[in-house]
Amino acid sequence: MPETGTQSTAPALLIRDATVLTMDDTLGDLDRADILVSGDRITAVGQNLSAPGAETVDARGMIALPGLIDTHMHAWQTPLKGLYADGWTFDDYQSRVFRLRENFTPEDIQDATFAGSVQMIDGGVTGVLDFCHNVMSPEHAEAGLRAHQATGQRVLWAYGMLGSFDAPPEDHAWRLEHVRELTARIGDGGPLRLGMALSSLEFGDLDRTAAEVALARELGLRMTVHQNPAGQIRALHEAGLLGADILPAHANAADDAELELLAGLGGGISFTPEGEFGGGRSMTVLNRAHRAGVCSSLGIDTNARVAIDMFAAMRLTYLLMRNVDAAEEREAGRYPLARRPGTPLVQPRHMLEYATVNAARSLGLGHELGRIAPGALADLILVDTAPYGVALGDPAAHVVLQAGPGDVDTVVVGGKLRKRGGRLTDLDAAAAGEATYRVRSRVLDEPVAGSARP
Repeated sequence: MPETGTQSTAPALLIRDATVLTMDDTLGDLDRADILVSGDRITAVGQNLSAPGAETVDARGMIALPGLIDTHMHAWQTPLKGLYADGWTFDDYQSRVFRLRENFTPEDIQDATFAGSVQMIDGGVTGVLDFCHNVMSPEHAEAGLRAHQATGQRVLWAYGMLGSFDAPPEDHAWRLEHVRELTARIGDGGPLRLGMALSSLEFGDLDRTAAEVALARELGLRMTVHQNPAGQIRALHEAGLLGADILPAHANAADDAELELLAGLGGGISFTPEGEFGGGRSMTVLNRAHRAGVCSSLGIDTNARVAIDMFAAMRLTYLLMRNVDAAEEREAGRYPLARRPGTPLVQPRHMLEYATVNAARSLGLGHELGRIAPGALADLILVDTAPYGVALGDPAAHVVLQAGPGDVDTVVVGGKLRKRGGRLTDLDAAAAGEATYRVRSRVLDEPVAGSARP
């Protein structure tokens, strides 16, 4: 696998006349503004910028915003789209989706990850925390990393520590050693960075997790962990392991004291509202985490259940949080609803913060990603408001409540145009589809509807 610590220089790029949601507290929103990109960085934001020789994108009628970032995605499950569509129990997930991981070869991991990454870029998701809990061999890990290198998406690839449930102790040892080797090889200066997906506490023990955390901190790696049963955030804290460099996913059962622990450390949670809500989990944690000051971000989790669509995740999160507020008002006897201080809790713009600035913090890049501002990494998208026009009011509300992946006209990652005029520039959507069908033909025990091309 080649080195990934360097970024090739992209030509200067000038985006003209956009409504710019900078997500930067100093700059705010800008109307009919320009964005100048040199190399992989934004160098200027303002009106009437001049850049002779720069490639120019006419963004009239479009909304520019930082690229969306998914902080909890299992890209290897992309070809399993629909297998968990009507899932109800955890056993459904285990029997239909997760058991298939041992059928995946390294070739399948590469194809599946490639397919998922292309779909994300096409939908305006420039960055992702890819939680790969299907590392059944070192070759599986290498294959997943190669796929992300091929697409050029900005990735924190979280190396899964969970092997087979009956794996011997040496299975854990080679994972740790491989993480050390990959860290030295990959470095931390490029669009692809290594992280660690810690063992789920319910399938292991704290000693195992402590060894993983110790290595990750020695190497300077960000970590993530599935947090499903109650009390696990507290358990990590009591063991002296909890830190802002560990991103719990889900955490629906977290109590207020655990949320305060996370907030006090400057930590966050990745919520995957479509899967959590559809799976019957309590969603009050969304509001409780926001009030506590937790750095909330969003993820899709698995294409086996829902579409790769961060716009849908933002929209549902907003509606769920409004519904939690309304339920509390009704239970307190305050109905019909009336506005009062602190209620409702969130506005659509908060959801855009979850998917940009907060997500950037969760990837450890809060100082240089998730904003459109001079010096920031040039990861951004243009959302087209044609042909039906922009919504009235806050343009952030248009993005969250009116837009979808099909409205993404332009995608820039690291200063490079990856999508323009609604079409991918250097990636082939058809190739991603073919990769999906190849995986299905090899992995599925029995053919199912849609498992192969007719």
